[in-house]
Amino acid sequence: MRVTFEVDLEPAAAFDAIVDELRLALNRLGIELQPGRQGQLLQNGDPVGCVTRWNPPEEIAVEWIPPAWQPPNTQSVQLRFEPAAGGTLVALEQPDPILLVGGDALETAGWLAGQVLAPLLAASAPQQLGDWVTDRRARRPTGPQARATYRDPIYHRPNFLAVLEVLQLQPSDYLVEIGCGGGAFLHDALQSGCRAAAIDHSADMVRTASELNRDSIEAGRLEIRQADAEALPFRDDAFTCAVMTGVFGFLSHPDRVLGEICRVLAPGGRLVLFTGTKELSGTPAAPEPMASRLHFYDDGELEGLARRAGFTHVRLEHPDFEAFAQQVGIPEEAIPLFRNRGAGQLLVARL
Repeated sequence: MRVTFEVDLEPAAAFDAIVDELRLALNRLGIELQPGRQGQLLQNGDPVGCVTRWNPPEEIAVEWIPPAWQPPNTQSVQLRFEPAAGGTLVALEQPDPILLVGGDALETAGWLAGQVLAPLLAASAPQQLGDWVTDRRARRPTGPQARATYRDPIYHRPNFLAVLEVLQLQPSDYLVEIGCGGGAFLHDALQSGCRAAAIDHSADMVRTASELNRDSIEAGRLEIRQADAEALPFRDDAFTCAVMTGVFGFLSHPDRVLGEICRVLAPGGRLVLFTGTKELSGTPAAPEPMASRLHFYDDGELEGLARRAGFTHVRLEHPDFEAFAQQVGIPEEAIPLFRNRGAGQLLVARL
C-alpha cells in the first residue's frame, strides 16, 4: 500500500512538521511515539513497536511488535520525504501485507476501505473539515501556528484588559482560569502578585502556557493542568476569583461548567467571563467555520445561566474595547473591529 500527498514545504521543514503532528495525533489515540534512531512506540507504557530507520529529512520506518494472536511476521510502515516542485512529496508505504488471522484478500480489502480510505475520505468532507479547522484554530488549539498565535494573542489583549480592570486582582487573590490557551492572560494577571491555577483541554496549549509562565510555576505561584472544564481538578472553595475569555461559546454544557466554577470558588468569590454576541458572527473576530460552531448568548441568557449555577450578584457589561485596543497597540487599520460596544460581553458575577 502506498499513499502520497504534497506539502508546500521544503523536505527538512516537512519532516519536522509531519513528525510533530504525528506525535500529537498518535498521543490522542493512546500511542506514544518516541522519535529518533532508538525510538519506540508505546501503548500504556509498554513497547508495541520500534523505529528501524530515522534519517531526517528523507525517511522514517517503524515496525510493530506482532501480538500473540498474529503470525510472527514483520509489519512495517515507512514514511518517505522526496523533493518535489515547490515542496515535498510525502509517501506513506506499507510494504508488508496486513496479516489477518483467518482472513482472505476480501478481508484485507475491507480493512483498507474501513480503516484507511474511509477516514481519509471523511476528513475532507465539509462538516469534518470545518470541525477540524475550528478545533485546530480555536476550540482545541493545536500546532505551530496556534502555539505562536496564543502565546502572544494581540487581538485578545483588549479583552484581557477589560477583564483585569473589572477583576482588580490583589496579591491575596487565588485565581483560576478555565481555558487558559497559551497562557498570555495568566502572564498579565500574575503581575498583580496573586497566585493562580489554570486548565486547558489542549495539550499543546498547556505546554505553551507552561513555557511562557515557567518562572511563576517554578516559584510555586502557578499550576497548569490538562483537564475538562466540566470536571475541574481542584478542591471545593479553593479560589477567590475565576476567569474565562473567549471559551464560553464553545462549551457543550455551560451550566455544568458554571456549576464547577461555583464549586471551586470560596464564599464571596467572583467570576469575570468574556464572550461575544451574534453581532460578531462572520467578522474577523468569529469567522467561518468557527462562527457556525459557536453559541452566541444574549445578555439575559448569560445572566440566567449564572444565577441558576449559584451566583447571587450578576451583571452584564459592554466595555469600550476600542480604548483598550488602542492601549495595547492594535494596528490602526484594525481598530474599527473594536468599535461595536454591543458585540463584546463581560459577565460579572459573585457568590
